Amino acid sequence: MMECYENYPGSVVAFNSLFGLAGFAVGLMVLAQLRTWAWVGYLALYLLEMASVLAFACTRCCYYGKNCGMGYGKLSALLFKKRAEEEFHKATSHKVAGILLLVTFPLPILGGIASLIVGFSLYRLLLFLTLIGLTVVGFVTRPRLVCGHCKQAESGRCMMAPRKKE
Repeated sequence: MMECYENYPGSVVAFNSLFGLAGFAVGLMVLAQLRTWAWVGYLALYLLEMASVLAFACTRCCYYGKNCGMGYGKLSALLFKKRAEEEFHKATSHKVAGILLLVTFPLPILGGIASLIVGFSLYRLLLFLTLIGLTVVGFVTRPRLVCGHCKQAESGRCMMAPRKKE
């Protein structure tokens, strides 16, 4: 395990924030190839998911009010009051936020597959491949850049980090 950060370096926060926004934007573009309901529904679900993560997970995190690896710690502190850290990953509302995250994440990929089936075009294929590329790079870089330095991951309390073997 690498050294845990008290505050993540600004470069890590900037990279993850920009990368996350790029993935979200490409996901919206992929879903826009279907009908309006697809991207509008995804946008609504994504905003609900982000609000729940900021309100129910980040408020219980030790990085609340600090530079966390995803850039949410300071944002959460601007919007919501701090909750008990010992409830991190135990509270039902925190688990609901995690479920929303897991439901929201694959929607652009599934939408991209559907889009290619109903109306193949080079543009749709390039959008889909860009989305897949961003997803793969995110899965490759995030464990080292974020999880490898996270206090919550080291303690085994983060549901997004690999579990420690006992």
